[in-house]
Amino acid sequence: MRYYIVDQVKQAMKGKGIYIYAFSILVLSVMANISMLAFRMIYGINDGSYGYNLLLFAEWCYVIPYYSTILIAQTVFGDECPNPRIRNKVTIGLKRIHLYFGQFLAELVVAAGLFVVSCVCFIGVTYLFMFADHTIELWVIGDFLQKALFAVPLWITGIAVSHMLFYVCKKKRYAYGLFFCFVIALPRLIMLFAAKPFELRFLGWIRDTVLLTPRFNELPYFYTVNVVQILLASLIYTAAACAVGVVVYNRKEY
Repeated sequence: MRYYIVDQVKQAMKGKGIYIYAFSILVLSVMANISMLAFRMIYGINDGSYGYNLLLFAEWCYVIPYYSTILIAQTVFGDECPNPRIRNKVTIGLKRIHLYFGQFLAELVVAAGLFVVSCVCFIGVTYLFMFADHTIELWVIGDFLQKALFAVPLWITGIAVSHMLFYVCKKKRYAYGLFFCFVIALPRLIMLFAAKPFELRFLGWIRDTVLLTPRFNELPYFYTVNVVQILLASLIYTAAACAVGVVVYNRKEY
C-alpha cells in the first residue's frame, strides 16, 4: 500500500490545489503583519502591538486550518472517487479498504507538509516584518508551536471527516455542503445558543463535551487546556468517520 500512498502524494504535488493553498498561507501571513503595522501607524506602539503579540493572536486562529481541511483532502482526492476496478502497478492486489486508507494517509502526509510550510512561513514573515522589535524570542516560537501541536489531532479529524464525505457523497458539491453544515454552521449555532443570553443547558453540555470547535478556544490557555478531551474526542470522531467511509465505499457498485 505504501506505493499507492506515494503515488497519491505525487499526484497531489502535480495539481494546482496544494500550491494555491501554500500561496494563500503566505498571503495571509503578509496581510496579518501589514494589519499590525497599520495599527501601529494609527495608534502607535503599545502593549498588544509587538511582534510576539501577533504570534499570540494567531493561536486563536487555529480553527481556520480546521475549516480548510476539506481543501487539503481535495488536493489528494482529485475529481473522482477511486475506482476499485482500475488496476495499475500501484493498485494491484489492493482491496477497497486499502484504497480508502491509502488515500487518507496520503492526505495526512500532504497535511503534514503544509503544516510545516505554514509554521515556517508565518513565523518567518512575522520575524522579518517585526525584526526591529526584538520580541520574537525562542520561547515565543516554542509556545506557538507547542499549542499548534495540540491542534493537530483536531485537524486530523477534519481531514478524516472530509475524506469520508468525498466517499459518501455522489458529487463533490454535496460533500462541501455537508462539511459546511456539520463542521462549521451547526457547531457555531450550538455555541451561540449555549452562550448568553440563551444559555440553553442541553446545548451547553453538547458544547462542553461533544463539539470539537470549542476546543480551539481553549488552546491559547495552555495550562487549562484539556489534552485528554482533545485526544479522546478526536480519536472517536476520526474512527467514526473512517468506519462510515469504509462501509459506504465497500457497498458502492462500479
